[in-house]
Amino acid sequence: MNEKITDVLTILDREDSPSQREIAKQTGFSVGLVNTLIKKCAKKGLVKIERLNSRNIKYILTPEGIKEKTQKTIDYIKRSYQAIQQLQSRVTELALKHSAEGKKIYVYKEIDDEIFEIVTDTLDEFNVKYKVITQRNELNQMIEQNNKIIIYHWISQIEKKEQKVINILNN
Repeated sequence: MNEKITDVLTILDREDSPSQREIAKQTGFSVGLVNTLIKKCAKKGLVKIERLNSRNIKYILTPEGIKEKTQKTIDYIKRSYQAIQQLQSRVTELALKHSAEGKKIYVYKEIDDEIFEIVTDTLDEFNVKYKVITQRNELNQMIEQNNKIIIYHWISQIEKKEQKVINILNN
């Protein structure tokens, strides 16, 4: 709920008089949820609600709301940075172990995303050789054929069929 409040506060800070419908559209929340979140923010003193006329309402971020949004943003950045560091540590630990065991490392990705970049940058940093697999059928072939391989992935739909396939996001 706190992240949702932060999203609403960010929009109120960034835009001049957005409607609840506009906030809902930008956040992907329902209008009812936006209404509830704004009321919570108003109760906490983070937002001031000002009625302009019978149809229009203006939401004003208070100094306390700006302070809250800033702190929540800082907290989010810290958590994200810690998650990146944990992922880098996990990839490094696994890659060094598997390289020492003489296994060929493959990285399976379905799309280019931030996790792919973190994984490959980490492997590159430690000069760990790897190949990228991009097709599910190629992944299945690799699992069936070779015993001296290890495949890193972060796709939740892939079942762990053998010891060769490791979801790097799970411990």
